[in-house]
Amino acid sequence: MPSQETKREPLKLIYVAGYGRSGTTLLDIAVGQQKSVFAAGEITALSRHVWENDEYCACRKTVSDCDFWGPVVERWKANNADTSVSQYGALLDRSESLFNPKRSFAKLIPSRDVSDFERLTGSLFSEIAAQSGTNIILDSSKLPGRASSIHSNPNIEIYLVHVVRDGRGVAWSMMKPYSIKVEEGIQKELKPKPLWFTAARWFVVNMGAEIMRWRLPKKRSIRVRYEDFVADPEATVKRIMALVGEEYVLPEYGADVMKPGHQVAGSRHRMKDEIRINKDIGWKSKMPRAKQRLFSFLAAPLLWRYGYFNKSNDDNVANKTQDGSMAGRPA
Repeated sequence: MPSQETKREPLKLIYVAGYGRSGTTLLDIAVGQQKSVFAAGEITALSRHVWENDEYCACRKTVSDCDFWGPVVERWKANNADTSVSQYGALLDRSESLFNPKRSFAKLIPSRDVSDFERLTGSLFSEIAAQSGTNIILDSSKLPGRASSIHSNPNIEIYLVHVVRDGRGVAWSMMKPYSIKVEEGIQKELKPKPLWFTAARWFVVNMGAEIMRWRLPKKRSIRVRYEDFVADPEATVKRIMALVGEEYVLPEYGADVMKPGHQVAGSRHRMKDEIRINKDIGWKSKMPRAKQRLFSFLAAPLLWRYGYFNKSNDDNVANKTQDGSMAGRPA
């Protein structure tokens, strides 16, 4: 059992921010092939619903039976007896929104929510580090507001990886419904989202990630395009390892095969035995042109900023991408 006295300060947190259906879970798993990093999936979901509903870990056991998360949560509960997991989940709901006045003015007006978030979240990360045996943790919770709240903790050194995907592809993915398949990693029914809703959320969330990058030292954040990642996963993982000052080591199964670990929440791909990444650009031919043009109109500034109006750039990415046995689809 990991010692409670283990000191790993500051803990290095690779925080993956961005909008859904952008490949964040695939990136989480890819970086998790590095033995110096524990890739945890969407940690915010652990306390919001995963533990309470006893959902599945990527190891295919429920979290209460998981050899990793079971001990982590039980020790966390023992060390924070004044707070239940559900109470902590409610605190996260209040604390991780993009616009949080309590967080913004915490230095002027002390807030119990802010101090409790720092204490309880710091305690959870400490338990994860102790159980995993590494002080480099990857959290792919995506929420920029969560990154902002964690940033206030002096014991956590946050490194932001802002993942973006062409919003038209995101919108096309969001239009697809998914039924509940608990053992396959789909814990709730996913209803289709209207294009205007996705466009607005895609824009706001990515702007939130941009603001968070601006708050951090330049050397502690990078932007990763989904399209570049699936074209050359190894190069992307090398960039992220360099970000935290670690050497890239060729994984046991090679650079083209990934095996999930103990990711909680995230896309259904985490429940596969192994993953081979390739491009998913089916939206370009299947999404009606009128819808593509509408999304382009609604989100033009960021599409331009991220290079999605540059056709030659997209063609270069597509040409570099190699096929595999399983499409690297974000959802």
